[in-house]
Amino acid sequence: MTVCRAPMVPAEAMGRTTPPVIILVRPQLGENIGAAARAMMNCGLTDLRLVAPRDGWPNPAALPMAAGGSRIIENATIYDSVADAAYDLTFLAALSARRRDMPVRSNDPRGVIPDILAHAGKAGLMFGPEQSGLDNDDVVRADYLVTADLNPDYPSLNLAQAVLMMAWEWRVAAAAADGGATPPPDHAPATIQERDRFHQRLEAALDEGGFFISPEMAPAVKRNLRALFARANPTSQEISTLHGVIQALTKTRNRNKSG
Repeated sequence: MTVCRAPMVPAEAMGRTTPPVIILVRPQLGENIGAAARAMMNCGLTDLRLVAPRDGWPNPAALPMAAGGSRIIENATIYDSVADAAYDLTFLAALSARRRDMPVRSNDPRGVIPDILAHAGKAGLMFGPEQSGLDNDDVVRADYLVTADLNPDYPSLNLAQAVLMMAWEWRVAAAAADGGATPPPDHAPATIQERDRFHQRLEAALDEGGFFISPEMAPAVKRNLRALFARANPTSQEISTLHGVIQALTKTRNRNKSG
């Protein structure tokens, strides 16, 4: 179940300069959440979403570290899962200290910013738990896996440093942005929620059809399918079309069974 408060409306939430959402997945320490909120405030980001914080919420340790970012802490929204937290987003980048052998596109912090600007108001940056980082099932929901070119002997940043790095890159690029047209409704990118519902239906149909022959390989195949469609960056209209394709194929299969 999701527990939400209405997020603050950012002062600069207009056009291409609308800040991205910050999603902290299973954060462990309230102090780190507070420091991340302070980093957000430094750069003009205000929408903080927390997924299953380890010590619950609210956490009294967060406010002292937030300093001027206390309003961000007070207005943070809480979710049970990444899918819930990203329900209204059309672009999601996952931050990681290490590169992974996964079928998700990779980029660096500066390289992913144009996509964030292009999805103004619908983009999110996702950060994992301090000790272990994001797991693969979290990463596969993202459009890009973002890693910074840091000292290979010690590439790990603390949570607030990682948030500040990305927020600063966004702020510099947003200051130079000259505005952009909003895509027409039939070209609007599908939200994470729309994509997730499509994948649930696709996986159910494939399972019913006997596609997943090996139970051991099924999770990896499902991640590959999610990554494939993420690279395609489908629109809402295209997702609706794909639902129709699944429905037609399922009807045909059921008709053949009954015949």
